Amino acid sequence: MMGSYQSPFGQVVFRVENGYLSEMMFDEQRVLPDSDPIVDSIQKQLDQYFKHSHQNFSIPIQFLRGTDFQKQVWQAMLEIPYGETRSYSEIASRIHRPKAVRAVGQACKRNPIGIVVPCHRVIGKDGSLTGYSGKNYIDLKKRLLDHEKH
Repeated sequence: MMGSYQSPFGQVVFRVENGYLSEMMFDEQRVLPDSDPIVDSIQKQLDQYFKHSHQNFSIPIQFLRGTDFQKQVWQAMLEIPYGETRSYSEIASRIHRPKAVRAVGQACKRNPIGIVVPCHRVIGKDGSLTGYSGKNYIDLKKRLLDHEKH
């Protein structure tokens, strides 16, 4: 099933498979949302998130793709509280792979469930906003972080 939500930062498109959110990204593709309670719930929670009335998602997620390492990184990102950030090196240490900082960055870049799995909360050790699905999306990362600070 597919769903979409028009956020203040652009169209969010998501996929639900077997009752679990499996993909979410900013994308301008036209999607006719399926009529389903879980699609409705995801749209409602996104609306609450973008209106600052909701900080934590209660959406069942499932990583259907990705390596075991990537899934560990994505799981660690779920533990970053709303409005806070962690560095790539902190995530690497958290998953007991302290030398895998670059690999953590690559896993963040490949996160299939943006926003809900908050890769935008992962920053450079020096506080720099590096990467977010590639360098062309740094502005979006900054906007999401600013959104959570207010």
